[in-house]
Amino acid sequence: RFEFVKSKPYPGGIYMAVTEDKAKIFEFIVNNEPNVIFNSDTSNIIRNMKITNSEENKVFFDYVIHNEKVFRKNRELSESLKLTKKASPEYNKLISEINNLAEESTKFKLNIIENNSNLFVSKLLNSMREVEVPKSIKDLKDSSAVYRYYKNHFWDNLDLSDGRFLRTPMLDKKIGEYFSSLVIHQPDTVIKEIDYVLSKAKGSQENFSYLIWKFISDYQNPKFMGFDKVFVHLAEKYFEDNSYKIDNATESVKKSIIDRAKKIKPLIIGSTAPNLIMIDSSGQYVSFQFLKNKYIVLLFWDYECSVCKREIKYFQENMASWNMDIGIYSININGDLDEWKKYIRDNKMHWQNVNGTRSVTQDFHDIYDIYGSPVIYLLDQDRKIIAKRMGAEQIPEIIKRAERK
Repeated sequence: RFEFVKSKPYPGGIYMAVTEDKAKIFEFIVNNEPNVIFNSDTSNIIRNMKITNSEENKVFFDYVIHNEKVFRKNRELSESLKLTKKASPEYNKLISEINNLAEESTKFKLNIIENNSNLFVSKLLNSMREVEVPKSIKDLKDSSAVYRYYKNHFWDNLDLSDGRFLRTPMLDKKIGEYFSSLVIHQPDTVIKEIDYVLSKAKGSQENFSYLIWKFISDYQNPKFMGFDKVFVHLAEKYFEDNSYKIDNATESVKKSIIDRAKKIKPLIIGSTAPNLIMIDSSGQYVSFQFLKNKYIVLLFWDYECSVCKREIKYFQENMASWNMDIGIYSININGDLDEWKKYIRDNKMHWQNVNGTRSVTQDFHDIYDIYGSPVIYLLDQDRKIIAKRMGAEQIPEIIKRAERK
């Protein structure tokens, strides 16, 4: 026996009753119904559940029990299907039974949705429905028309401004599906769609804040090159502008995010590369701007770094076969000039070698966000950044792709 007492109502959503060792006993719905009582026994907690003072949970448990029956029956039919010869009368009968079971399950859900529109459980089940594309759209035989309809109606069944969905699996599931399946994987498009989703969530402070932090987490250190542009946009639009209220965004946290965005904004793909003027092995200060090659590699490396040595070797063994006009501005980040020069001589590094610790321009760590090595930036003929933080072996394909574009 256990009891939960709180001065304020719990926020709505799906909750779990769990054991002391965190094993789930059952799920239930909270939606501003006072003094809800669950009573069951351990022979079968779900099926034997008696509920008092909660219409939400009576309907919810009816659905859970029905869904469990459908799942067990579907599993039995599927196992029988595996043992049945294809195209036989028995096989076709099993297929028909499986289809009928799916239809019956759908009707059961729709009945709950239609007859309990005042309950959150109805909205929860509705959010699980797929977008139904009209036959008139399908008949056009135009896949782009189907895609557009599906995308335009994707959020019809889930209200992003309803904070109760934050405490269900559906918000994360739908956000993940939308951005992985329906949004073109390109920074500007992702930015546009994030703004769209956040605008729909603004009616719920909880949902809006949760999604902001989720997107910040996704794009602060993005998995794919160029998507740090999304992080910069989020910082500039939602954290610099005080009109947006974001939970847990203290002034120090906001400052940290804004400062980080300012640091990486000049390094976004398509930006002109910040200049570097550093000492070369002969004691002269030189800039990469003096290189006449069509493409320039900025290579930040350390002669004590084994990965750096492999990248340098790869350049030496493969650059000639690329047949591309590439110059290398090689920036060593170690301050021992004698050891640096010795490594250059011993390894015949015949390109523009400079040492980053002796510089006329600002600290390269700050300018190029260098916190390890090796780091590679690739610049085009206009000295704009076209790629960064990739391996040397990726450079030929990146250049070919840039030239095709």
